[in-house]
Formats: sequence, C-alpha cells, structure tokens
Amino acid sequence: MIVEISVVPIGVGESLSKYVAEVIRVLREKNIKHELTAMGTILELSSFSELCEILEEINKRLFSLGSPRNYFVLKIDVRKKGGKIEDKVRSVLEKI
Repeated sequence: MIVEISVVPIGVGESLSKYVAEVIRVLREKNIKHELTAMGTILELSSFSELCEILEEINKRLFSLGSPRNYFVLKIDVRKKGGKIEDKVRSVLEKI
C-alpha cells in the first residue's frame, strides 16, 4: 500500500517545518519507508492497521509539541499484488 499523507497543525503559526520534522522522526523510529516531498510525505505500508498506528502516533506527537488541532489529508493506493513507490515512478518515467 502506498499512502501520501499531509498533516497540517492548525493554530501554530505560518512555519510548520518543526512539525513536519516530528512526523519524519516518527516514520524513522518505526522504520517506515518514506519520501518527503514539498506537499506531503509518501509512505510504503503493509496494512490499514499499520497506517492507523502511525496516524495515532503522529497526532499524539504533534499535540505534545503544542498543536491544538491537526488536519490530516490522505491518499491511499492499494493494489492486490502490492506496490512500491519506485515502481510507480519508474512506470511513468518509462513512458515519457
């Protein structure tokens, strides 16, 4: 499963980089394959339950940093045969 997540802490001001850095720390601690982009972070996960655990931990961490409200945007691509981030990108690049 490939997931793109964007988390926006609301009520913390204009700069969000310290909160994004905390999200990346969570992913690294849990050894989740990920790619940070300018508009979100792409994850490679094995299940919806794993995704829920990660979202819970991210939410908890951002609250502990002082965020009073967290807004999550998710895109989820689930294929029966599975899928990898680099395979999806390579497939498009081969067609250019």
